Amino acid sequence: MTARTRAELALLGVTLSWGGSFLVVKDTLATLGPFTLIALRFALAAAALALVFGRAAFALGADVRGRSNLRTAAAIGGLLFAGFALQTAGLTTTTPARSGFITATYVGMVPLLSRVLFGRRLGARTLASIAGALAGLFLLTDPRGAGVNAGDWLTLLSALAFAAHLIAIERYGLGISARALSLAQMATVALAAAPLAFALEGASPQLSARSLGAIAYLGLACSALGFLAQTWAQRHTTATRAGLIFSLESLFAALLSVAVGAESITIWQWAGGLLLVAGVIVGESEPPSLEQNRGLGV
Repeated sequence: MTARTRAELALLGVTLSWGGSFLVVKDTLATLGPFTLIALRFALAAAALALVFGRAAFALGADVRGRSNLRTAAAIGGLLFAGFALQTAGLTTTTPARSGFITATYVGMVPLLSRVLFGRRLGARTLASIAGALAGLFLLTDPRGAGVNAGDWLTLLSALAFAAHLIAIERYGLGISARALSLAQMATVALAAAPLAFALEGASPQLSARSLGAIAYLGLACSALGFLAQTWAQRHTTATRAGLIFSLESLFAALLSVAVGAESITIWQWAGGLLLVAGVIVGESEPPSLEQNRGLGV
């Protein structure tokens, strides 16, 4: 087995764990508030990265540059927090499959935001990707059924935040060590969520063995280990091939949710979800203008 094959299998495993996170979050929200779950998940992920990377995880730079990089990393982490807060809150009223598919629209939002903010040209494949994603999103809402709910809107807003987060990394974060930037972001998310959890959800969360297992899975497997695996794997494959593998995340979320009986999906929703994934794949196959760091996981 070649290094490239091993790397792409590792990325497939990461994507599968990210797809499973939608179901795990949905289940855990029955006993924990969204901000409590986010705070505990990212505090654990930050601690794990700090232990694994050691001093290298804190290497933001010396003196003035270090303070500037810390502010940049905190701002990027704020966008990541907004994405996870909206996505997790959305899962209180939408389903894991719908959340996974709607979250995937952030891929199409990245070039749109780049066009609005920085005047970047949209290529033909990008336009086709956006059209496919919009058509898929329309079908996913099952126009013959219940339609869009509040959780779907929150998830769509989370996709916008995730798109802004990727743009911020591309434009402002590439000069910062990937290890230090990742730790700073995860710490920022945990610190932003903690006071909201305390104020809105109480100081004494009811932690069961099941919820502790969920926090360990989300913090270690999805965030910390997912980042480590991706960092290694993307040295042995291309960004385009990695992006195509990551595009399967929403499909995994839907398949896992249906497989365990957490929800049922109509033919309209399957068609919409698959069309949305197809749009993502078309967009991912267009060569990126700049390298994007996608090592944080949704």
